[in-house]
Amino acid sequence: MKRQWYYRGSLKSCNYACSYCPFAKRPCRERELREDKAAFFRFVEQMGARGYGGAVLVTPYGEALIHPYYWEGLAVLSRSPAIDAIGAQTNLSFPVLSMLSVYQTYGGELKKLRLWGTFHPEMVTVEQFVQQCQLLSERNVQYCVGAVGVPERLPAIRRLRNLLPENVYLWINKMDGLKRRYTPAEIEAFLEIDVYFGQELIRRKADVSKCAENYFVEANGALRCCNVCRLASGNLYEDSFTGAVGSEPPACTQTWCSCYLSYCNRKDETFPFFQPYPAFRIPAYPKAAFFDIDGTLIPEGKKQIQPHTARWLVQLAGHCEIYLATSLPLMHAKRKMAPVWHIVRGGVFANGGRWILPGQEEGEGPLDKIAPMESGWLTKARRVRKKYGFSLYVYQKKGCRPLDAQSGRQEGIYKVVLVFPGKDEQKLEKVQEALREDLAIPDSCKVVWEGRHMQVTRKGTGKLEGILAICAAMGYRKEEVAVFGNSENDREMLAYFPWSVWAQDADGYRRTPFSVL
Repeated sequence: MKRQWYYRGSLKSCNYACSYCPFAKRPCRERELREDKAAFFRFVEQMGARGYGGAVLVTPYGEALIHPYYWEGLAVLSRSPAIDAIGAQTNLSFPVLSMLSVYQTYGGELKKLRLWGTFHPEMVTVEQFVQQCQLLSERNVQYCVGAVGVPERLPAIRRLRNLLPENVYLWINKMDGLKRRYTPAEIEAFLEIDVYFGQELIRRKADVSKCAENYFVEANGALRCCNVCRLASGNLYEDSFTGAVGSEPPACTQTWCSCYLSYCNRKDETFPFFQPYPAFRIPAYPKAAFFDIDGTLIPEGKKQIQPHTARWLVQLAGHCEIYLATSLPLMHAKRKMAPVWHIVRGGVFANGGRWILPGQEEGEGPLDKIAPMESGWLTKARRVRKKYGFSLYVYQKKGCRPLDAQSGRQEGIYKVVLVFPGKDEQKLEKVQEALREDLAIPDSCKVVWEGRHMQVTRKGTGKLEGILAICAAMGYRKEEVAVFGNSENDREMLAYFPWSVWAQDADGYRRTPFSVL
């Protein structure tokens, strides 16, 4: 996550009259607009003069984008080489063509523009809102849209989802003031619309040490942690403020991170497809995503992928190619991933001992390759199983036969696993020291310990090596690939690819993008 700047001016007026909003149809007084414009341009000037980088999101009280001066200021910000993206929260009621014209007249870079559009069913029909969205899509403006998760509004929100372009993310905010919990059926309905809705239902205790280095700026320059924090800590316009990365974040007064714009700033949150600026809530997808299975897609102890994770993965498959990168042999991976196996393009199995690539020509089937290993040592392994107390599992490509019945050498073996049930760590360490030497496992083999499992494959194999082979065959660049893992066995691939996610945190699976409930 890069630095995100939030700006909220003195504007407190809106052209909508929503029943719940304190700024509904509040008139715009000329003096107030002049003051708000002056404050916004002071902020814009300061950002440019100091060369502050990152992204800027305007989060107004009311509606800002009906006023041309906001478009002018955003255009000026977009011209800064240090600013990667700019945007605003809006009800999308502004005249799209004329306001984009203002933006471009002042040199605004369209590729940097990001809009967060909120659907207000009290004020606009689904069809009217979608028409505005279509105008933005036709001009290649990046945007997301969303709505408050009011159960009674589900039919309208479903209709909105059906009419929007498929590539536009529709988010659902938890409804404040519901005075009851959502029912399981309501949660399921909102998850069908927004696979990340479960993130809204998590209670996150506020902790300033977990805040990333972002700033929420008021009209007078006061700095806060985020939009819900009430305590100012420093001022953008004071000489003492340097904006240096690594400086202490402002203090926080809140008990809970109660909305998206507060929890999306946390370092302990996982937003892999909303980086580097999750504040805009606009997904960015890689060409291919590789997933470890046990501990990443599937919690330890579970036998199959969970329904909500499967739903998320199917949704993701609409945007990028899905691959696996697992220590599991192919047959076990298929069993655990059965509900979504149809979306899996291929992957790395058995710690790189086997990898499957999709057909590269029309009508061509998957390419199934193995890295065969030396297996003569298995004869000794079978003899000493009782001595060391392990179970032995040999994985061989179907259709291969023994080459030499006396020596036990076989063709097509790509992985061997020794499992030591019930061994404590101290005893297991002694086993590790003695076993490889006793078995005379050749140097051409690679040995990896994972818990009570000793995994043997051919030297030079591994998850990373398998992924790189698939990337080379499919033409994926390093920057176009995302990898997800949770164990020491995944560190190598996670370290190699810049778009990587360590999918397990202190809470287990609660906050990974795959287990949002």
